[in-house]
Amino acid sequence: MRRPEGFERPVDERTDAAPSRDRDRGLTAEMREVVRLDALRRRRDELERRAEEAQAAPEPRRWALSAYADLDVEEAHDVDTPIGTDPSATTTGDGALEGGSHAQRVDRAWRLAEREQRRLDRAAAAEAKRQARAAKRSRMRSERAEVRRFTAARRRQLRIGLTAVGGLALALALLVGLVWSPLMAVREVRVEGTERIDPAAVRAALADQVGEPIATVTEEGVAQRLGAIPQIESFRLDVVPPSTVIVRLVERRPVALVETDAGTSVIDAAGVALGQVDESTQALPRLDGVEIGSEQFEAVATVLVSVPSEVLEATASIAAPTPSDIRLALTSGQTVQWGGPEQSPLKADVVAALMETQDPSAATVLDVRAPEHPVVRGTATDGS
Repeated sequence: MRRPEGFERPVDERTDAAPSRDRDRGLTAEMREVVRLDALRRRRDELERRAEEAQAAPEPRRWALSAYADLDVEEAHDVDTPIGTDPSATTTGDGALEGGSHAQRVDRAWRLAEREQRRLDRAAAAEAKRQARAAKRSRMRSERAEVRRFTAARRRQLRIGLTAVGGLALALALLVGLVWSPLMAVREVRVEGTERIDPAAVRAALADQVGEPIATVTEEGVAQRLGAIPQIESFRLDVVPPSTVIVRLVERRPVALVETDAGTSVIDAAGVALGQVDESTQALPRLDGVEIGSEQFEAVATVLVSVPSEVLEATASIAAPTPSDIRLALTSGQTVQWGGPEQSPLKADVVAALMETQDPSAATVLDVRAPEHPVVRGTATDGS
């Protein structure tokens, strides 16, 4: 039979091992004590945590626990229940008797606690919703206030713009009302710049404009009505509120006489017939063999526009066999060899100077075809 471990060792060795085992036992006991104390500490912390959670729990849970506590108290008082009273019957807090076993009472208390808890939860939910709505309204008010604060300048600009637009619209409405009102109707047509035209004829042509709103009187309409008066070359229309229209005329300048089927007519440099000959136009030169619209007439028209009125009145007739051979027959019996239409203003000045300085009986031909070197002869020679 094998000996237990340790008996085979020498006595000295067993003697030396005993203190070592004692030390191990001491260390083990200390470790156990440390573990036990640590477990107690954790248990204490757990109880404190549960106590704090119980304090932080809603009131209905504490109420439910108190209901269980009341049931325990009632069990304790069941021993002192008077004779003749049902042992299973207990008295609630409000004095009502409730029968049944302990389990039944616990179940009723639990249902009451749950019902109260649901009621309190509904009340808390309603309160939370109310607070949420109030917070939402407050947030919306704050946001609107911030928006108003940040958009104040924009709204001020918008108000200014709307005010300006409204003012312009009102002014426009008043202007339109005034323009189309009888106060702004044409009551007077004034004609200016007439010399040979009768102003009454112009007013008669514009008679249909009297009584119309002054804003409807336009240059196009006036030009259409004045087109029946050929003596008018151009005009300028001035509207003077509230009721006056001024027509400033530029008359056509009569420059020559031509023979037509209807008799002798007065024309201007453009060849427009201005009517019959009268006292103011009978001294104008006649066109001899020059047809209106021909090349000769274009050359003669350039001369007629350039010649001063005194030279024009002293001219009896104008002939132009070719556009470069224009001849003027003066009333003094002198002949002016003009040449072509080139340098007509200079030639007109030279002719006017020669008429003043030369004797018509001695200088019968005034040659200004070269105006820088005019030639004066006693007799006219063809081709000279």
